Amino acid sequence: MTILSNSYPATTRAMTTHAPYAYALALGEKPQEFRYRATQYRGWLFFHCGLSTASDDAFDYLDMTPQDAKRGCIIGAGYLNDCTQSGNCFAYEFINPVVFENPLKIKGKQQILWLPADSNEVKIFKSAWEILQRMIHTSK
Repeated sequence: MTILSNSYPATTRAMTTHAPYAYALALGEKPQEFRYRATQYRGWLFFHCGLSTASDDAFDYLDMTPQDAKRGCIIGAGYLNDCTQSGNCFAYEFINPVVFENPLKIKGKQQILWLPADSNEVKIFKSAWEILQRMIHTSK
């Protein structure tokens, strides 16, 4: 398990994806997310469940329904371990995924990886970090 710092690192980012993919990443069912740009970022990243219903048919393989999704929330986290080119896309490779029992409401962003935009969002990221820290430290 990747070690966490005690305090929230201000460089921690989030990634918004359609609901079934956010859950697939957090559950470890989908260890990679493909994007059209590479990233140099490595570290813990929060999975944000977007509001779109365009991919709701993909819930079938997760043993979930679209109604189970907590949209517009940070629903978990994973460690972005690597980013490798795969054809004309880039595979963002995650390890140590976790699903939060209590998702945190926050507006998502269009950027591939995003930071909190204001002091309220920083508070939400700090809360997510505390949840992640408790989950990682109690899973030993």
